Amino acid sequence: MQVSCLLLLHMISWIVTGGLGCGKSSVVGLLEHIGLAKVGSFSCDQEARRLMEDVSIMDQLEGSFGASVFEQDPSAASGRRISRSWLRQMVFSDLALKRSLEEILHPRILEGLEMERSRVRGGGAELFLAEVPLHYEIGGIVTADQVIVVAASRAVQIRRLMELRELDQGTAERMLGSQWSIEAKVERADGVIWNDGDRGALEAQVLTLAKQLLPA
Repeated sequence: MQVSCLLLLHMISWIVTGGLGCGKSSVVGLLEHIGLAKVGSFSCDQEARRLMEDVSIMDQLEGSFGASVFEQDPSAASGRRISRSWLRQMVFSDLALKRSLEEILHPRILEGLEMERSRVRGGGAELFLAEVPLHYEIGGIVTADQVIVVAASRAVQIRRLMELRELDQGTAERMLGSQWSIEAKVERADGVIWNDGDRGALEAQVLTLAKQLLPA
């Protein structure tokens, strides 16, 4: 996919959000390679995974959830790691636990996002892509020029969660139920990409949206 280079007066920021299993990361990856001279990106999910290995975060999680939040990991320096399956089961079945986890992680994630935005701006980036899955759920507090929602039908979301993350249907349903509906997110979006089809259809939509929303 090629788009002529854009001479921008300032760095544009886009938020890419949407539902679980909708393909947000795939859209960010495509947007990074549409021919812009310089693109910077940040993934809240990747930052959350990184923070799960941070000693201070691990201590806070143990204080909130107990020692059972860990599983043995001989390859880790501490000999243990956060059990994501345990967190998933507990957090998505208990709203209070979910809020406790968010209170620990979200401030650090958002701090990392803004640090990366400043870094890539200083490096001359023309477009900053922030993948923020819970953008609307946290009150839309991350600033951006455009909010792009990546959407898919609920049936497709459940199928992808079951196939790609090896979840049972009940867990997939609970996870989807913890977030805003796709319809509510689509209503508030500046741009929407529907990802129910194949890779070719997704690429075509990303290119079309980029041409519509990026300055000539």
